[in-house]
Amino acid sequence: MGDASAPSTPRGETASRRGSSASAKSKTSSAEAKELSKQKYDSPFDASLVAARKRSQQERLWEIFTAYALQISSEDPTRIRIVNVVKLLQDCGIIDGNNTEEAKMIEKEVAIVCEAFLKAHPTDRDSSKKLDFTAFLALLLHFAKMSGDRDPSRAYDSLVRTCLEKQQKSRIRVVVAQELLECKKVLAAFEDPLTKIFMFYAAQSHSKLEKIDTKMAQFCPPHMSYAEAVAFGRKYGIIAHGVLTTTEFASIYIDSLPKAPATEYDRVLTYKGFCEMLVRLSKKTCLDKTLPADRNLKGLLQVMWLALASSSPRALKITDVLKSDRVDVTKHFLIHFEKYWKKERYENYFGDRPASVRIESVMDPPSPPKPPMPRRLSLNPTPAPKAKTLPRRMSVQTTSKAT
Repeated sequence: MGDASAPSTPRGETASRRGSSASAKSKTSSAEAKELSKQKYDSPFDASLVAARKRSQQERLWEIFTAYALQISSEDPTRIRIVNVVKLLQDCGIIDGNNTEEAKMIEKEVAIVCEAFLKAHPTDRDSSKKLDFTAFLALLLHFAKMSGDRDPSRAYDSLVRTCLEKQQKSRIRVVVAQELLECKKVLAAFEDPLTKIFMFYAAQSHSKLEKIDTKMAQFCPPHMSYAEAVAFGRKYGIIAHGVLTTTEFASIYIDSLPKAPATEYDRVLTYKGFCEMLVRLSKKTCLDKTLPADRNLKGLLQVMWLALASSSPRALKITDVLKSDRVDVTKHFLIHFEKYWKKERYENYFGDRPASVRIESVMDPPSPPKPPMPRRLSLNPTPAPKAKTLPRRMSVQTTSKAT
């Protein structure tokens, strides 16, 4: 019996060893799989994919944000009102948008939460109770934290995905890459006056931003705010004068901002974006769509010159505060354009305009004592339709005196 039972012990030990080794191997393989999975997830390639996906989501969210910011008015497409935020959440199905008492109560509660958020973030608001894009993203995160989910980041991602999937009002960005290449020479020829114009309005933007948000003023590059861009558009005859509406100008301004910037501090209109905006404006204002892009840009510069030259001399007193010699920016542009225009033999870049406008040259001012008329430049060679002119009224008065 002893001999028979003796060999059973090593067999049992061998079986237990095999079982333990198999268990150890399974644990090792499981740990290795987890480690490989972790390494795979933590690899630079996957991290870059995740970052790219987030940038893409944020860019699409920016397009939705600007679409709703422009929904009511175009006074500032870079800021959104609380009422537009509520409308966005209703359209996405995040809150009830039906015309019921319960839905109205929810809408009122969400508006109260938004206003409370603005009060808690004074640097992200202004007197008109609007949110910029950074504050809007922070507000979405605030809503995600209120959802009750243990993981706020997961709730935030879910909220953003819902906005992107159910939203149909995002804007389509107009691409002008080819037009920019065609306009490269014209932009280089006018770099000096355009830089002076840009820096003047950028200085105004910076001084105003320092009073509202010192941190943003510190980290943002030199840029032209939307308010100063509108001032530029009105001053240089691009807005009004039958050229562009404020809403059209606002859309072009938004399209000219950097796409998918590294930080939200970089989502501003720099000089590069300013030149891109001019190309977009020239494309929009051109009457003949068959003309090349560089000719359209020359036509826009011609409109800018026309608006300045036709205004009173007192309206031309804009001074570049960044220069010690205090060069008059508008006068510098007028002289530069006329020199360029003279080389091209005063070509009418825009073709026939709706109305006939005759403008005196800035470089060759008229001499009042001399009887001959001074040299005049016309953007429309065709004569204007006959109307009641000053000589005709004078002849009528003469006839009445004679009788």
